[in-house]
Amino acid sequence: MRSIKRTSHRLRVSALGASTTPRLFPPAVYPSSAATQVAYSSNTTNVKPITSLLIANRGEIALRIARTAAAMGIRTTTLYTDVDAQAQHARCSPNSLALGPSSSSYLDGPRIVALARQHGIQALHPGYGFLSENPGFAQACEDAGIVFVGPPARAMADMGDKARSKEIMTAAGVPCVPGYHGAEQSPDQLLARAREVGFPVLLKSVKGGGGKGMRIVRTEDEFVAQLRSARAEARASFGEGGEVMLVERYVQRPRHVEVQVFADRYGNCVALGERDCSVQRRHQKILEESPAPLLDDVTRKDLWDKARIAALAVGYVGAGTVEFILDRETGEFFFMEMNTRLQVEHPVSEMVTGTDLVEWQFRVAAGERLPLTQDEIEARIEERGAAIEARIYAENPEKGFFPDSGKLVHLSTPQTSEDVRIDAGFVEGDTVSEAYDGMIAKLIVRGKDRETAIRKMELALREYEVVGLSTNIEFLKKLCRSPAFIEGDVETGFIDKWRDELFSPKHTNNGVFAQAALGLLNSQITRVSRVPSDGPHGGSLGFGEASNQSERVFAFRVRDDSSAEEGDVVQASVTQRGNNLFNVTISRQGSSETPTVFENVVSESQPGLASSKTKLTTFFPLARIDTTLVRNPDKENDVTVFQLGEKTELQLVEPAWFEKALGLKEAAASVVAPMPCKILRNEVKEGERVEKGAALVVIESMKMETVIRSPQSGVVKKLAHKEGDICKAGTVLVLFEEPEGGDA
Repeated sequence: MRSIKRTSHRLRVSALGASTTPRLFPPAVYPSSAATQVAYSSNTTNVKPITSLLIANRGEIALRIARTAAAMGIRTTTLYTDVDAQAQHARCSPNSLALGPSSSSYLDGPRIVALARQHGIQALHPGYGFLSENPGFAQACEDAGIVFVGPPARAMADMGDKARSKEIMTAAGVPCVPGYHGAEQSPDQLLARAREVGFPVLLKSVKGGGGKGMRIVRTEDEFVAQLRSARAEARASFGEGGEVMLVERYVQRPRHVEVQVFADRYGNCVALGERDCSVQRRHQKILEESPAPLLDDVTRKDLWDKARIAALAVGYVGAGTVEFILDRETGEFFFMEMNTRLQVEHPVSEMVTGTDLVEWQFRVAAGERLPLTQDEIEARIEERGAAIEARIYAENPEKGFFPDSGKLVHLSTPQTSEDVRIDAGFVEGDTVSEAYDGMIAKLIVRGKDRETAIRKMELALREYEVVGLSTNIEFLKKLCRSPAFIEGDVETGFIDKWRDELFSPKHTNNGVFAQAALGLLNSQITRVSRVPSDGPHGGSLGFGEASNQSERVFAFRVRDDSSAEEGDVVQASVTQRGNNLFNVTISRQGSSETPTVFENVVSESQPGLASSKTKLTTFFPLARIDTTLVRNPDKENDVTVFQLGEKTELQLVEPAWFEKALGLKEAAASVVAPMPCKILRNEVKEGERVEKGAALVVIESMKMETVIRSPQSGVVKKLAHKEGDICKAGTVLVLFEEPEGGDA
């Protein structure tokens, strides 16, 4: 059989010979890729171990890099902004340097390089995001005598310019998506090119990544509006030059399949398998797996081969990911882009190859050769089964995956092991800020095959508990139970295709309300002996002392967006018959069903927990159930129940007189900010009549644009904010006129 390495080497030389200077950077800044390759190859003994490191990033990736650095005896220094002063990554090292008040200071390349020089730090790891794919920053590190743990600046520039990279890939024989990648960027010219390609088309920033600055345009009528929106988002995310757009054919049923590559400075390049990242929302990945399902071995090896050719074509060194679109209709695949950094999902490849890719980065940056050959890697992949990663995000899937932020009031994670791994940036009590990406953690599992890995992922997710902000954990559980996902029938439109199934409302069983009432009663009995209660459900506000009452009544409103009973009120009556012995009656408001009665229930709570938490073990007539009950100290009436691997969010219903006295009735006929945000523009005017679903306000949060649409038809009474205003979650954005005959 023909050697892949020999083939790759021949193509690398011919491709490099055709390489020219990229448009966005002056020729003097970057040496040619070929010259760099020759310089590296001429000295194979120049190994200088890294002994000190600056991590120019934050969150989970900074912590992950620090762990490997510590294991290798590398002294690390971290960075933090004012928002991150108490963050875990700022605390993980005895050496941490302040960047100041601006949340964007992680993008201040000159200052970061100056800090590294000032403190005599040998090397810098950029992580992912921020400056990790900025060739000017990589060159600045090199010019300052700092080892940049990443690819050469020239290779980064070639691959970072999406138009330039397509030229290089075409020359190297790597197939690319048909489209326009040129310099003419007027809206009329781009529209003309889109007509040539044929709708639907994909608009994508030449500096794009993570789904930012990307829009699917299905018809000519929406082209100009989508172009304007894509450019604004790309400029906000990537800065100057981000508004330069590619126009490509939109593959109707695409899969996102990417190959993890790694190269050293001696011309060796390996593929560490592929990852399928097709399950996405807003063009951003939420589940990644390796190996890719339903992929024949010929195509798989061809992808690996093309990825290695792509990396060698630009003289690549270090960790990189070559992303492909695989057309499910034709079986064709096309080069999409190369991420010239460590990917968020790199742990998936580590799991199936038994490697530490950050350690590889340090060793290759120090001048060492790759630790494994392609044959050795393939043998490991054959032995180690399948791995899946789920990204745990602060967001609300039921509300269009709107980002969320806030304090992690309660955080309980699965038990880790050799096959269950968590890469996290937060612990309980930390605050997830709206200033940065809302990823809380990554959960990675491995099984002997894909089916086993999926089952283990769902079991681990059932043990993941978060209170204080919205997360996608319940949605991820549904994904793991989806028959289509289990069969491997994935594509980038998977969530939309199976929306009815994935967003089908769940039923909240009566045992949840029974446990909520028992847990609250137990915590009240415990508290009342220590602290007088002054709330509407307390012992002395018309209900008598809890410890002296034989019966207590609780009313809960279901506030779970994924529940079929969302908004319903359920009453739970608890009668104490003896020590830890109760009868519980559950009645659903407005229901004709006979109330459910649980008799002779034995229930006991675990002592020694925080006052806001109750762990309850209850023996019902036919089952023992363990439950965790959490009350948010900032929202006393919010109650979260974790039971049998499911999360249910409830709200204690205030007595009507108490609600009226305190003015707690929510403002009607209004639209509120779903998350902390900045107002980009109002799309309507006061006095204008709008239909349900019409665009009202465009907001920005975490550098993502979101259109707030009208929940009703009506007349706009007031626009509460103007362009540029900063709003907290829950802030009223739009008020409607009350309908005629409505309550005053």
